[in-house]
Amino acid sequence: MTQRTPSVAQQYAMSTDITGTPQSTHAAGGRFAPLARWRVNPERMAWMILLISFALFVILLIAVPLTVNYAVNHFTVAETAQLESTQGTLLLYPSVNAEPIAVTTQQTDAGEGSRILAADDSTQGTVGLMQDEDSGELLGSVQLYPGTDLVLTRLRRPFFDRSKQPYQVQIRLDKGQARIFTNSSDRRPLSVELITPQGVMELTSGSYNIAVDEEGADMTVRSGEAVFTDLTGARQIAVAGDGLWSTGDTSVVKVAITERNLIRNGDFTQSMADSWRQYNIAPNVENGTVSIIERDGRRVAHFNRQGEEGVHTEVGIFQELNEDVNVFDELVIQLDVRLMYQSLAGAGYLNSEFPLRIEIEYVDIYGKELRWGHGFYYRDPDDVTRSVPDSSKIPAYNWYTYQSPNLMDVLAETRPARINSLRIYASGHNYQSMVSEIYLLAQ
Repeated sequence: MTQRTPSVAQQYAMSTDITGTPQSTHAAGGRFAPLARWRVNPERMAWMILLISFALFVILLIAVPLTVNYAVNHFTVAETAQLESTQGTLLLYPSVNAEPIAVTTQQTDAGEGSRILAADDSTQGTVGLMQDEDSGELLGSVQLYPGTDLVLTRLRRPFFDRSKQPYQVQIRLDKGQARIFTNSSDRRPLSVELITPQGVMELTSGSYNIAVDEEGADMTVRSGEAVFTDLTGARQIAVAGDGLWSTGDTSVVKVAITERNLIRNGDFTQSMADSWRQYNIAPNVENGTVSIIERDGRRVAHFNRQGEEGVHTEVGIFQELNEDVNVFDELVIQLDVRLMYQSLAGAGYLNSEFPLRIEIEYVDIYGKELRWGHGFYYRDPDDVTRSVPDSSKIPAYNWYTYQSPNLMDVLAETRPARINSLRIYASGHNYQSMVSEIYLLAQ
């Protein structure tokens, strides 16, 4: 019988049976493919899967808490600012392409990206920046003046209460003049960044005056601290009493403030015992009160009396100055006023009872003791034809900045030689008012 010679495939299979090497599978089309490598060494593959799983576990163990912590600390929610016109008409552009909204005296919400324009020469307004989550009080505000062009670029608060991040406010002042007040709550601080064509200012809690025009940016720090970074990258720190000037092309410089404020503690941030004294006139009836409180990112003196009608009362604060002003050519009084209530129409029967009035006692160049004063009210007299001299009618519930003319010119015939004292008071039957940022500027 003839013996058949084994085929190549049979010989390979026989050799693998003898050597113990695993056979390969038969591929489609007559081709042979090697077995999967994991079948060669399954233990190695198992260890690889175990190590990869452990690595993924470690990565997730670290990444998930870090991601959650980042989200808790950095996720924010947009807020709106409170826009009010105290005099004239403000123009509010809610977005770049939106039509302007005329804002007169009502409160209007303004969101991120809103542009606010005070175009008229007599326009004033207030932007309330951020509210405290606990008390609901404003922590910051911006006082706008004629010719101001302001943009609210960022208004944010943390989404989670556990976040340690501050309230974030970023505003852009393209031109004009503004006063910025910033404060912080017990829960978290307020971070305010001001952008101008000349650079960026980081503001702490305090009070700041800023003016921007084609020539440059001019800032005065009334209280607090500001860090200015100009377009060249130069940084300058300014504290209370400092002035900064920058054109943007050159480094920011610190400038001397030539005006002198004769009032001590005009922002009520220091002890009242060292500056102001209180008095009260209320014959046999409930008297009024003066208290220092926080409002709209600033400390204010709050005058209040709610009691029996039909009787005259008066409550006020005064400060002894005893300042020689012979050498000065300019003398200007400036203060922020807010009226909330007055029961008497106008300034009373004798035009002498205002919900708020400021008065200066001085000695003129002839040695005679005289007074100059200016009152504020919002209710018209019962007789609409009757005028209220030496006063300003202002909108109720809104902050209003009053700046007197140069008193050296107004009182030219009895030019002041020495300022004895300054008095701020409320009088009438029932009233409620506030005053803040009082300056008697001599230059």
